[in-house]
Amino acid sequence: MKLDSADRKILVVAGSVLVITLLIALAVSPSAEESAPYPSTFSAASDGAKAAYTLLPELGYQVEHWRKAPAKLLEHGVQTVLVVDVLTENPTVEDRESLHRYVQSGGKMLAVGMSSIQLLPHSELFPDVPHFAWQTYRALIPSGVTSNAPEIVMAPTVYWRRSDYDSDVQYGDKDRGVVVSYRYGKGEVIWWATPDPLTNSGITQKNNLQLLLNSLGPASERTVLWDDYFHEGEATMMDSLFASPLKWSLLQLGLLALVVILTYSRRHGPIRPLPQVSRLATLEFVDTLGALYQRVGATELPVQVAYERFRHLLHRKLGIGSSATAQQIANRLQDRLGELAPQFEHTLLACESVGYQPEIEQQEALRLVKSLDLFARQLKLSSKGEEAK
Repeated sequence: MKLDSADRKILVVAGSVLVITLLIALAVSPSAEESAPYPSTFSAASDGAKAAYTLLPELGYQVEHWRKAPAKLLEHGVQTVLVVDVLTENPTVEDRESLHRYVQSGGKMLAVGMSSIQLLPHSELFPDVPHFAWQTYRALIPSGVTSNAPEIVMAPTVYWRRSDYDSDVQYGDKDRGVVVSYRYGKGEVIWWATPDPLTNSGITQKNNLQLLLNSLGPASERTVLWDDYFHEGEATMMDSLFASPLKWSLLQLGLLALVVILTYSRRHGPIRPLPQVSRLATLEFVDTLGALYQRVGATELPVQVAYERFRHLLHRKLGIGSSATAQQIANRLQDRLGELAPQFEHTLLACESVGYQPEIEQQEALRLVKSLDLFARQLKLSSKGEEAK
């Protein structure tokens, strides 16, 4: 059976549409190794928050995405709890003042991560070495936040000063707090040092799920507003349009337009998406932490941070245990380092001795950090993505 020219044309157009749709899907789909800069409720990756967001409604909580400005929180009512996890957009003065009024009027805010500090009406940071592996922290006081959760697990990069008498340090150690709460007006603020307990991988650790439920409060008391405003900005009219069923009609019209273009257009070049301008200030964390260390004169802390990160990479990339001595590491890596081998052991010993010195010169601290970076590149410990960071 032979097809006439009209039928062949329809088959060619339909096949072209199918192929182009598949290519576009492959081009715009995120890589499995990519992760969002914050715990996205749409992400099933280990650092996403999809498990927590989908579990809460099953436990009786009313959960909503919040894409409006903080000034509109009071219109929604104070019988709510706002979850702000790791800001990727800088808040304005009006945003901060609106959040303070919301809490002062009886609202509740769960602020997560170092970047959320700038939203709080009161904060007391404690400069210290961040952790890159899970750490266990015990409850320090009996309260609603620590109920049925004697221990939690997280890897904090920033801490709260334990001696702060204006807040209740719920979890931490003798000098540092990682979970803090305090009253502000009629409302309450709860701060976590890291989003680990609500991520897909962290929520299963020890009592992390119980910590999340305790921080939110009983399901019958408040509606959970999961913030996206400080990640994606306020919802626009176009966002609302695509959230309605009208988007499917637009999709059909778009496919029809694509068929028309393929049939009659003389353009055969590839269609490329416009470059997306990043709204993330990637060095904000470094600038903030560096200014904090500079203010307290803690020249040894950056060296300890760089050294702990270097030992973590040695363990992850080369399988060298954290208990190995500097001499054992140098002997094992002598062939890899070549002419840098004589400096390697001396640098490791110098970094280890920093923790026992009251303070070191800034130039010496900078030299040690640069040396560790040189060895990391020589040993190929950092991927391209990590070097960019």
